[in-house]
Amino acid sequence: MNMEIGTERKPRLFYGWWIVLAGFFVVAYGTGATGYVTRTDFLIKELGSVASKTAIALAIFSVGMTVTSLVIGPLIDKFGPRKLMLVGIPVASIALMGLGFANSSLYIPLGVFAIGMSAGFLLPVQTATANWFMKRRSIALAIICAGPALVGPIVRLLEDQITGQFGSQNTLLGLGVVMLIVGIPLALVIRHNPEQYGYVPDGGIPTGKETAQPDNNDTHLVEVNFSLRQALKTKAFWILVIAIGLAGGSRILINNHRMIFLIEQGFDRKITANFSELTALMGLAGILLFGFLGDKFPKRHLLAIAVTIQSLSIVILMTAGSVPQLYLYMFISGFGSGTVPLILAIRADYFGRKSFATITVVMGLFSGIISVGFPSFGGWVLYITESNPVFFLLSMLIGFIAAVMFFFAKPPE
Repeated sequence: MNMEIGTERKPRLFYGWWIVLAGFFVVAYGTGATGYVTRTDFLIKELGSVASKTAIALAIFSVGMTVTSLVIGPLIDKFGPRKLMLVGIPVASIALMGLGFANSSLYIPLGVFAIGMSAGFLLPVQTATANWFMKRRSIALAIICAGPALVGPIVRLLEDQITGQFGSQNTLLGLGVVMLIVGIPLALVIRHNPEQYGYVPDGGIPTGKETAQPDNNDTHLVEVNFSLRQALKTKAFWILVIAIGLAGGSRILINNHRMIFLIEQGFDRKITANFSELTALMGLAGILLFGFLGDKFPKRHLLAIAVTIQSLSIVILMTAGSVPQLYLYMFISGFGSGTVPLILAIRADYFGRKSFATITVVMGLFSGIISVGFPSFGGWVLYITESNPVFFLLSMLIGFIAAVMFFFAKPPE
């Protein structure tokens, strides 16, 4: 059965916004610490210059996050995000401090750090936010998604200022201690469902009126709740999986090749070195704008627009001949990053809150499987054609296909 949202509101600030505020700082700090630990310079310094060791370390972290998430997702849905955070944050904190003493044996603490990050940071915060909002879900999730966009400046501060003064070992110790001191109180702010505290999402008071009417405008005033098994049986699930995978694959193709392309075009290495960081910062505007619009217009249409914008920005990259044109590309490409909160919000809208974390990790796994082969595919295309324009046009085409699929990804019945 489905419950309408009451129109009466409690006078004080809705508690869900405190969850968003606390979640923003948790995610920003966690992604900053992750960026610092997994940066290539740190791994090379600790492991030596052997490329295979660095690749193994990154693989351990990536696989650890993926595998752990498949277990953590159902646990979050069952026990609530706060309980998982109160376990994950201390685990990640201890692993960070352990990394400071691991030297060449950092594989184990890096794997433990991946487990702690999976349980204590992004996924539980996203789940809590999706649970506490429906009408304002997109903008609430957009604020959470703004945290990772700050990773670049955080890592640069840690690397240039703090590490330069105190050394990497003391920096890791400090990161771990602060994560524990700050992270635990912030985790205590997080709550699972508003109904446990006399609310319904967005701060309304339950009316007791139930309805099962479909939502023909792709908005989310009426809630549905799918189990994972039920979601897997819907067309919408698989359309979203493929669309997310293709959109991600298109971005991977561009991200993996654009540095080489720009250097070949004669751009200064200092400019290209900060490319990803600048693009992420410029993407803040897209994340917040599309988050705001997602609460007013059908998210599938906005996703199609965002992916199309990101794909069209490739034309600017292909023809870039000056630094201003390159910055224009960064801004427009970053603007297309508005897909991130929309994907999270549409997933909650279409499949409900009951199994949000579980469906999120499973959908992410399938989309990741689609995206993972694109680097090899892109390298093969470049090898066969020896043509940058062909490579870029192919990336655009993949993005356009993803946009069309998003546009027709109607809610499941």
